[in-house]
Amino acid sequence: MTMFKYALRRGFFSPVALILNCALPLVLMIVMRGDGLGEAGLYLIAMAVMFGGFFMAKGIQNDRMQGVLIRILAGPVTMRDYLIQNLLGAAIPMFGLSIAIGILGVILHSWTLVFAIGITVCYAFLAITSIGLSFVWSSLFKSKESSSAAFSTVMTLVSFLSGMFIPLRLLPDALFYIGTMFPAHWASRAIQDLIDYGRLTQMYGISILIMALFTAVFILLGAKRRLI
Repeated sequence: MTMFKYALRRGFFSPVALILNCALPLVLMIVMRGDGLGEAGLYLIAMAVMFGGFFMAKGIQNDRMQGVLIRILAGPVTMRDYLIQNLLGAAIPMFGLSIAIGILGVILHSWTLVFAIGITVCYAFLAITSIGLSFVWSSLFKSKESSSAAFSTVMTLVSFLSGMFIPLRLLPDALFYIGTMFPAHWASRAIQDLIDYGRLTQMYGISILIMALFTAVFILLGAKRRLI
């Protein structure tokens, strides 16, 4: 079994990942049907996608703690190859979730096709950025428990600064500019642009591009840092 298949399979054996990746976002889409979803609901789903992406890729920390990573890297496999295959294994289910959210939005919430595509792409890039962040984050901690606890605390603060609790337009200027240092801020910008204009604007495209650049940086950092 290749690393890709292994990463894809084990993601679905994580109860936390299953709840955040499959159950919670889709349940929110179904429960908040009609006008109940609204702006706050879109940000709530974005938070679930962000946390789900992170936990989907937590398997690399298990590999590190159990000594599996040492055996993998002893063969003809580079750290970059290992991370990319794990990235793909964790990202594909998240892409599927993003597509399901877009389809439910059209069926249950009367989203336009452009709006649904915009939300799908935004959530997909937010997920893959969170997966990349997970690779870097896992290299900073030796304990899975301390890693998860610290991540939950930090991501709650990041969500606040990024406009997922309070709309970006209501944040003080200082907090707004601090938030631009985090990928979640750009996901909020993309969502806000879709809400305001109902179409794919230039700022929306810039926000998606910046999230993609964050992902590339996280992969490069993860490949350079030693996990063993």
